[in-house]
Amino acid sequence: MTTCYDPTSYTLNRNGFENIYEDTHIYQTWLDIEAILAKVQIELGIIPKAAGEVIIQHCDIGLLDRDNIIQGYIKTKHPLVPVLNELGRIVGDEAAKYIHYGITTQNIQQTAELYLCKQFNQEFITLIDKMVVNIGELKRRNKDVVIAARTHSRHALPILLNTKFAVWEDELLRCKDILVGSAPGIFQVMMGGAVGGFHTLPEVGPSMQARIAELLEMGEMKIPSRSIRVHMCQYVNNLTLIAQSCAKIAEEVYISSSEEYSEMSEGFSEGQIGSSTMPQKINPALCYGIIGNARILFNLPSTMLNMAVRPFEADGCSNLIIDNSLREANLLTHEIMLKTEALLQDLFIDRAAMQRNLDITQGMISAENVMMVLSKKGLGKAKAHEAVYDIIMRAKKEAISFSEAYIRQPELHAFLSVDEFEKAIAPRSYVGLEYC
Repeated sequence: MTTCYDPTSYTLNRNGFENIYEDTHIYQTWLDIEAILAKVQIELGIIPKAAGEVIIQHCDIGLLDRDNIIQGYIKTKHPLVPVLNELGRIVGDEAAKYIHYGITTQNIQQTAELYLCKQFNQEFITLIDKMVVNIGELKRRNKDVVIAARTHSRHALPILLNTKFAVWEDELLRCKDILVGSAPGIFQVMMGGAVGGFHTLPEVGPSMQARIAELLEMGEMKIPSRSIRVHMCQYVNNLTLIAQSCAKIAEEVYISSSEEYSEMSEGFSEGQIGSSTMPQKINPALCYGIIGNARILFNLPSTMLNMAVRPFEADGCSNLIIDNSLREANLLTHEIMLKTEALLQDLFIDRAAMQRNLDITQGMISAENVMMVLSKKGLGKAKAHEAVYDIIMRAKKEAISFSEAYIRQPELHAFLSVDEFEKAIAPRSYVGLEYC
């Protein structure tokens, strides 16, 4: 895995997901699905009840000999058979006849991968909810703070800080809607056999798949073909959308924490060190991890798509790369979201710096308001734009304030008095809608 971990990673609560892709947990997930398969096959009369119950009782990785499994891998070079052989050994010859009955390896492994993705998906939804709560608290604490909005990295218009927070919130909630809405079509059971045609169980195969899906609380593939990869590619694409929303927040905090801005920064704790040689340094460490891991994740959709086009009914290269990409995408996204949640929880807002930066242009940030007032009072939009532009150019050329330059344009005072001008350039008077 290429997930980037750093010292801040030790502070994060992974909610039990830290070991999800260790061999023991993967084996247990396969066994859980084998147990559900046996349960359903008993219900449908596909296998004998006694044999099936023995299989179910022994689908516990703690009962299997790990050394036997490893030796099985060395011998068979097969990803699942050594686990099944070890299960067969402990259940006895009679029950072993009905292990993994009528299905193929990819049915278990792909279903297991998507079952684990489903668990991650719910975790990601929970983390979005936590981030939204954190943003709500930021909005509550900074209700009336006005900042300089920037377009193309330059001052644009004054807005409420809460407008920025509302944008972050809206993007995250859009991501949540995508995760929730796409789930039924992504997390699907596939039990169609070697090439998706239920060859070994043509009469009862579809009913078996439907019941397994019900017990796993997953969907089912209409055509359970191993060559269908759209839903898995879609899942990774969904995760990149979350990552870009988180990375956008981190990028803005990263830049805003520089001394030139000093508007927002990561929370600081006593003893935190930014450099081994520069004592003054406090670096945006959480932002590093968010931005860096997002960049890695952004490459995975193309990897998935390049493998999804492999031909015919199944392909081992596709299986290998796509399964690995799903795991990598989940771990990357989890790290990104945990760090973003922590960033938002302790985000420091420097109101004085925001006011200082807002005042840098001495009211020019509200030039649009002046233009619109002049326009409405009879000058018209085009002439008002030209007039305000000329005033600003004069102010810059002569190194005088916006107000002083306006005072020197008496022909405009009949439309907008100097006092009205001062009110028009006050940032708080022109912040747009309040998205609170």
